[in-house]
Amino acid sequence: MKVNGKTIHIQSKQQDIFNKLCNFNNFVKYMPEQVKDWQVTEDYCQFSVPGITTLKLSIAEKINYSRISYAANNDKNIPVNMVIYLDSNGDGTDLHADIDAEIPIFLSAMVKKPLQNLVDLFADRVKVETEN
Repeated sequence: MKVNGKTIHIQSKQQDIFNKLCNFNNFVKYMPEQVKDWQVTEDYCQFSVPGITTLKLSIAEKINYSRISYAANNDKNIPVNMVIYLDSNGDGTDLHADIDAEIPIFLSAMVKKPLQNLVDLFADRVKVETEN
């Protein structure tokens, strides 16, 4: 199942946003309040969403200043990837995030809206944190 986030415009340089997104110490600011049990290293962040899953997020691929792919290992053994796209646009940068998860078909309807909310909230919070 693929979830396409909204594209938002951020009043900041593409390189600055990219560097923030490569630092897992910043992720606590971008996630919903329900996320608990944060563990952060230089290479990954791990957290739990109570009653749903525990995730360990690491960078799978980086294309300087334009794209970051994250792989999420979880206790449900469901492959999840999130990709952030950054495009320079006039006076700032457009950010677009997608999530691709191999969710079983019987769970898709239940999971799609929360994943959509997560990817949109993530983008909104990156914008707020970067512009402040």
